[in-house]
Amino acid sequence: MRNFKFLFLFLFFAACHSSLQIKEQQQKNVKLKADSLLSEDAAIKELIAPYKIKLDSQMNIRIMVASADLKKETPEGALGNMVCDVLMRYAKANKQEVDFCILNNGGLRIPVIYKGDITVRTVYELMPFDNNLVVLKLSGQKCLEMFATIAQFDGVPVSGLRLQIEGNQATQISINGVVFDPSKDYYVLTSDYLANGGDKAEALKNPIEYKDLQIKLRDALILQMKEMYYSGETLQALKDGRITKK
Repeated sequence: MRNFKFLFLFLFFAACHSSLQIKEQQQKNVKLKADSLLSEDAAIKELIAPYKIKLDSQMNIRIMVASADLKKETPEGALGNMVCDVLMRYAKANKQEVDFCILNNGGLRIPVIYKGDITVRTVYELMPFDNNLVVLKLSGQKCLEMFATIAQFDGVPVSGLRLQIEGNQATQISINGVVFDPSKDYYVLTSDYLANGGDKAEALKNPIEYKDLQIKLRDALILQMKEMYYSGETLQALKDGRITKK
């Protein structure tokens, strides 16, 4: 108790002093006993073991099979194509009006999904962020701004959209096989991160309409993959020229 009072008084007077400076430093190496650390780790492991087993059992569930490696590439990659195509299918299956989908390569956190089983864990590794799926109603002029951004990024994951990059410009643009009309409004499926202007997607901000689908991108991906898997489908490494570079 006496030592505590002394420490309190010292700190009090030190705080009142206007220009205290460190005059001397001392360093001391302290050895830690490995046995004590191991025993603590073992106790923690024992505590979390039941939860880890349950979590692993959920994360290791197979939800889809890839027939080939799906790689993240620009201007077009099979991984980005797959993600956007599956999300488009999810949105349409849930009666959402969508014309095309745009995501960003930075949101795909692994470079490749290898041929074989795809588990829940795979999707969490691919999309670890808690981003929601949203639908935006954009004017044709706003879409043109976004297409220019796509060209500047040398291509991004898309679905329902085709364009050619010439220099830093987007040309030969079509939506679902129909020539793009800048006088029309379009419904865009994307993430709330991009909708808020993330990753330089300023063109997606302040849309005509904004609809949050109240589901994480990864959860929508998992649900739709399961549906496809139970229907006997597999994922193909699809590159169909939706974004090309001249």
